Amino acid sequence: MTGGDQMLVAPREVHDLVFRCARIAGLAAGAADRAGRNVTYSEVHFGGAVATFASVLADPQRLLAEYGNGPDALVLAEVEARAKGIGSAVFASGVPLAALGSGIADITGRGLGVEGVPIGATGTTLVDVLQVGGRAMPVDDAAGSRAAREGLVVDRAAFSALTEAAKAYLVSETILDGIED
Repeated sequence: MTGGDQMLVAPREVHDLVFRCARIAGLAAGAADRAGRNVTYSEVHFGGAVATFASVLADPQRLLAEYGNGPDALVLAEVEARAKGIGSAVFASGVPLAALGSGIADITGRGLGVEGVPIGATGTTLVDVLQVGGRAMPVDDAAGSRAAREGLVVDRAAFSALTEAAKAYLVSETILDGIED
């Protein structure tokens, strides 16, 4: 743990809390898992993603638009790029990079470039349009390896908000019985 306004957590803790919060807010299991991956990746590589996600918890419509539909538009842009050479993900209102980070990395890992992420972007950066296609830039995941080894420094208040919101997630009776033993 670090002091003050930040704390040290394992990346898997971020993923788990985001997943639980997204399920409580109404996202399907697959979309909630994808939200967890996007927020975790974005927190590791850009920062500010946990706080950005925590800010939408009180607005399920915004959560769906940004963390459910936003990544879907990115996937459709990849399909379009594979068919036509280039595809566009156009977001009706800006979508935070926190909702798209892992998806962008996945597309790059599959050999396509993604343009439209500003230099110096954080998880709070709003993206209006992403272009998918062309050649992918090589990716160095030193930050991911470092976070897995050393932990991830996150905003304490935002992480606490996720922890509190995740308490409403139902856990099976079998798991609870196992804890009591």
